Amino acid sequence: MKKRGFTLVELLVVIAIIGVLVALLLPAVQAAREAARRMQCGNNIKQLLLGVQNYHDTFMSCPYGARSRGTNGWGPSWLFAITPFCEQKALYDRIIPLEATHQYNAATLRVPAHNAKIKYMLCPSSPLPETQAFTATTVLTAPSYGGIAGATADGTNLVETRLSSGGMGGSGMLVPNESLTFAACQDGTSNCIVVGEVSDWYYAPGQTPARRDAGLSRDMGWVAGTNTNVVCSGTSQALTNANVANLVTIAYRIGMNDRTGADTNWASGNINIRGTQTPLLSGHPAGCVTGFLDGHVQLMTAQTPVLTLKRLAVRDDGNVVGGF
Repeated sequence: MKKRGFTLVELLVVIAIIGVLVALLLPAVQAAREAARRMQCGNNIKQLLLGVQNYHDTFMSCPYGARSRGTNGWGPSWLFAITPFCEQKALYDRIIPLEATHQYNAATLRVPAHNAKIKYMLCPSSPLPETQAFTATTVLTAPSYGGIAGATADGTNLVETRLSSGGMGGSGMLVPNESLTFAACQDGTSNCIVVGEVSDWYYAPGQTPARRDAGLSRDMGWVAGTNTNVVCSGTSQALTNANVANLVTIAYRIGMNDRTGADTNWASGNINIRGTQTPLLSGHPAGCVTGFLDGHVQLMTAQTPVLTLKRLAVRDDGNVVGGF
């Protein structure tokens, strides 16, 4: 007896059923992949936090958030300072001898870091390019994370008399030209954010995504810190975008970037590449991963009250922070 094959209708029905099953499973697969990427992002931040803690164990203080070299000379960033404690000592040892004759924004000093893709600096969910090309011989990792220098009074005001409107915060643990001990974190290491994501495009008001986010600089790279010798000393200083790289000051809520323009009062802050007050932004749909001084990481959403975020950025304001 001749075997009967599928009719065209039966074949189409089978294909349709398979398509429906794939459509049902795809969101679950994508969610699982994003959860894995978010976990990897958290592990990256934990490595950065471990670098800060090991630096403190060695030198009895945290690294400078950004350091200058004399008058208008670019010094190193906190990201560079912790490289020996993040399994990048070989790279650190190649750059350090060059600092005697070169600033940290100089191409010659950055040559040893050429094409060195430092994975713990990169969020796997970030849509941003993983590298920045400065010259043909200086293509550097473009980090997804910025150090938290503190908070300022822009956006929603924080009851904190030391905070001025605008500029770079000096009330956090990674501040320009200062190296703080854990003892300075009087609010407790579990209540102080020191690292946050800067891993999504910054949309200028009404513009296309033509710029990177705050914490790093297109023209400075991850090794450079600041070219000003200003010491914030717990207050906010009127430092412009051009003065500091790889640091972020909390002035606005997380993810305040609706891709169609600025939110109310956004224009009052220094928001740009190297923007000292650009909001923390993330490629994760659920929120932004942040790291605390005690070493734990936590996902913060856009619904996190900005006052809560500011209090977590300030190391010693004495305010009780509720559930977050």
